[in-house]
Amino acid sequence: MKLPFFTNNANEGKFFFGIFLKEKEGVGLLMRVKDSNVILVDQEKFTYSNGWENLYEDIDELILKLEQHSKKQLHETIFFVYSHFIDQKTKEIRKPYLQKIKDLVNKLNLKALGYIECYEAIIHYLEKKEELPLTAVLLELDYSNLSVFVFKRGELTYSKILAHTDNFIDDLLTSFLEIKGKFLLPSRIILYNSKDLDKESTEIVTYRWSEELFVQLPRVEVIKEHELIQGLLGVFGEQFTRKTSAVKIVEEKPKNEVLGFVIGGDVAEAKTSNSAKDTVVPKQHFSLTGIFNKIKVLTKSVTSLPQIFNKKWTAVIGIVLVVSGLLLNEYLFHKATITLFLPSQTIKKDLELTSGDLGIETTSKTSDLTESKPATGKKEIGEKARGSITVHNFDDKENVLVKGTVLESGGLKFSLDQEVKVASASVVTISGGLVKQPGKAKVSATAVELGPQSNIPSGKQFKIGDFSTNLYFGLNESAFTGGTKREVKTVASKDMEDLKKSLQELAKKQKLDSADDKNPDKKTIEKLTETELTEAKFDKELGEETEVLNLKAKVRATIYFYKEKELKDLVAKTLSRELEKGFALQKDKLTYKVEGAEKKGSKISMTIAANGKAVKDVAKSEIVNKVRGRSIGGLETLLKDNFKVQGFEFDIEPKLPIIQNWMPFFEQNISLEISSL
Repeated sequence: MKLPFFTNNANEGKFFFGIFLKEKEGVGLLMRVKDSNVILVDQEKFTYSNGWENLYEDIDELILKLEQHSKKQLHETIFFVYSHFIDQKTKEIRKPYLQKIKDLVNKLNLKALGYIECYEAIIHYLEKKEELPLTAVLLELDYSNLSVFVFKRGELTYSKILAHTDNFIDDLLTSFLEIKGKFLLPSRIILYNSKDLDKESTEIVTYRWSEELFVQLPRVEVIKEHELIQGLLGVFGEQFTRKTSAVKIVEEKPKNEVLGFVIGGDVAEAKTSNSAKDTVVPKQHFSLTGIFNKIKVLTKSVTSLPQIFNKKWTAVIGIVLVVSGLLLNEYLFHKATITLFLPSQTIKKDLELTSGDLGIETTSKTSDLTESKPATGKKEIGEKARGSITVHNFDDKENVLVKGTVLESGGLKFSLDQEVKVASASVVTISGGLVKQPGKAKVSATAVELGPQSNIPSGKQFKIGDFSTNLYFGLNESAFTGGTKREVKTVASKDMEDLKKSLQELAKKQKLDSADDKNPDKKTIEKLTETELTEAKFDKELGEETEVLNLKAKVRATIYFYKEKELKDLVAKTLSRELEKGFALQKDKLTYKVEGAEKKGSKISMTIAANGKAVKDVAKSEIVNKVRGRSIGGLETLLKDNFKVQGFEFDIEPKLPIIQNWMPFFEQNISLEISSL
């Protein structure tokens, strides 16, 4: 793409185009490099119009926008990608995506510099920020892919790329169960994917993880998009400033290059770790070109002064300079790192410790917490039907019906609202005949049960108490009305007990049982943590109508903890007694698990499952003294015969003929690392 913009002013620095590619969307970055600093000038998000099929058109439109905003032409391009785009065996971009990227590079006339994986940016950002090697689990989430990286002390110890399904925890377990039993995962989990990750964070925090995976409950952090981009810029800046020669496009892709182009030769380099080692000495890369050039210039100057020195002295000085250069190279630049794989012994032992063996301390924390749950009690409420009844008395004597007398009609019961006196029956003459007329009295009555079933129509006959219906009965001249009934939720005693237990669990989730967040050496004995509710106050009484019951209380947690260093020293001392003679325990390979803990009175006992690894004990200084100045070809026999090594690896700098086939002569230039197979 060619646009008639003005040429960049040299003082503005050099401009680069960055493309952050994901499954369904991307971000375009306009970057300026000036004085070894990378500055983000502009950025533009875009969504793929038809997946990767129309990627060329989408990025063409993106470049046009950035060029119009900045009035700069974009040519040199760096790609930022998630790890699921990369073949983890060959470290090359997977073929379907590689072809699309090559097409857009050619069509848009871009100069491709290389690619950077996003997890490298996260490592760069966090290690710069915290000034410590990273120990964490990185979770890289894209639309349908999940990448898992486990770092310990800055070294990549495990990685896996798998499908991202709707069940996030099952996805993680698929990966974590491969690690189970090999080593414990760091308790710090870092998520990133340029969007809201609250749901995934909550699932991780609330899931009950096995103690065989995490030594303690993991804490979760989310890297925001601007932090991710800041890390990408930082990695790119380091790669750019390390580059010593011009970037070149490669037509035939070498085996160790990716995407058909290189930038400084190490853009795609990833941190790996095959085994834990006693010491790690950073490799230093030096160039002898400048020194030899200076020697060459100085020699030329000397030989141009025949009036002072004759040819003999010129030759002597030349030899002295060459020898000095070789000695200088040997002293300053000729360095070697050698890793020895020694015979090892694995040891396992269950330890029974008491508070007398290990210092166990306690502390208390109090916090105000609230919790709620749906009420499960049930109660029927409503109104009773009401009406009036006319009592008929055919007895020869009057009668008094007391308040509460029960009357029944059709299986429904009603009670009198007040006492009523009913006159006796009387005989009257009607049409020449004698007729017995009952005494009558009208009185109000109420249904015994709640509900509309007692809303009976008029004209119903009622049986009164235990009286015979031949002598006493009642009739309602009007209907009974007003009866209603409905079921409501109320507070049950079980609800109150469950809510108290739930609040105590909430206290643990909120890390009230954390021994000391500021002192990582203090480890909580979770099995002994005691929680007690004080000043508990429910917002509803027992049996009161409500849909939700709330509890507010102070939670007092009594926490028991130990110092990890003290425990590891005790475990190491115990395991050392079990070792074969001539072996030394590697403390960095020492692991343990608290299998059980019990408190009886003031005495605390703990069961510890300890695992250790020991290697043959050798004197490092003796090995260094024997290998210095030796040829690489003779090292294997020397090391096997004298120190019983099972194997070794070495790396010699600089990569020059002859020099790289010999160990340095100076002991301080040899870094020795001990490991085991």
